Amino acid sequence: MTQAEAAGLEAPAGYRIRADRDDDYPALLKVENRAAQLFRDHGYPAISDNPFASVEDFRAMAAGHTVWVAVTPDDAPVGYAVAGRLGRFLHLRELSVDPAHGRKGLGAALVRVVLRAGKAEGAEGVSLTTFRTVPFNAPFYEKLGFAEMPLGGAPEELRSTFEREMPPETDPSARVLMTCRC
Repeated sequence: MTQAEAAGLEAPAGYRIRADRDDDYPALLKVENRAAQLFRDHGYPAISDNPFASVEDFRAMAAGHTVWVAVTPDDAPVGYAVAGRLGRFLHLRELSVDPAHGRKGLGAALVRVVLRAGKAEGAEGVSLTTFRTVPFNAPFYEKLGFAEMPLGGAPEELRSTFEREMPPETDPSARVLMTCRC
């Protein structure tokens, strides 16, 4: 699924999902940094204390990936998903929703867009790495059909990505590699 095909995909009432635009990135940086603050209440203050420092840092994270943006009726970005091909999988690199717009189904809608894109691209599935017990991480993805993939049985590119996406000073057992088959 191309970014253009993402436009108008099903989103919660009062929102829509569209392809990213260059002028979205300052707002997406703010969304990411607001969402990162939620980790403080779940035992990961280092994530809250070390958000993306600049729009350039955010762009570097998203470079080479597809970015879908959840927007309000006045086209203000309030959430996003970043995904790119990783071997046989489409890898969900980042997903964030501004907490002021949270718990309305935007995150789930963005994940569904990524799943549709993976299927359209012929990927075996969608992969991601996340925290095992943070409620808006692994438990959220499990409700959307994702399951843990043991690292020992994962393709090398997924194992490498798991290690690369490990936040500094995080116990690896706190993180999980998950996939959802297309």
